[in-house]
Amino acid sequence: VVSTQSTGILVQFFHYTGNNTLKLLTPLAIPALCLVLTKLPQQHLALGLTAVVPLMALSKILQIKSNFMNGHTGQLSFVTSLMNFGGTLARLFTVVQEVDDQLILANCVTVFVLNTVIVLQFLAYWNVTPPKQRHSKQLE
Repeated sequence: VVSTQSTGILVQFFHYTGNNTLKLLTPLAIPALCLVLTKLPQQHLALGLTAVVPLMALSKILQIKSNFMNGHTGQLSFVTSLMNFGGTLARLFTVVQEVDDQLILANCVTVFVLNTVIVLQFLAYWNVTPPKQRHSKQLE
C-alpha cells in the first residue's frame, strides 16, 4: 500500500515538474525496487536502516538550524510537529520495552531528541511573527 502511494506521489511530482521520463519510469522502478529489497539478506536490511539514520537526522537538523537562523518557525505546522513528537515518544517507549536492537534504539532516540528540539523551538518562538507577516499587519 505504501509503495503504491509513494508511486502515485512521485508520478504526480514528475508530471507537474515536467519530467516525463521519470514519470513513466517510476511505476516500473518502485515495484522493481520493492522486489529487490524483499530478496536481500537480513544483514543488508540492517545496513539500509543504518543509512536512513543520518539522512533523517540531517533533515531535522536543517529544519532546526533554519528555525534558529530565522528566529521563527515559519510555515512549519505545530500540530504536525507535536504529533511527530508524540509518535516518536510512543515508538521510543515501545522499542525500549520490546526490541533488543541497539541500532533501532539509537534511531528512535535520535528522532525523539530532534523532534523535541523542534517542539521546544515552537514554544520559544510562539509569539514571533515572520518579517513578511509583520509588514503586512502594519499596513492594515
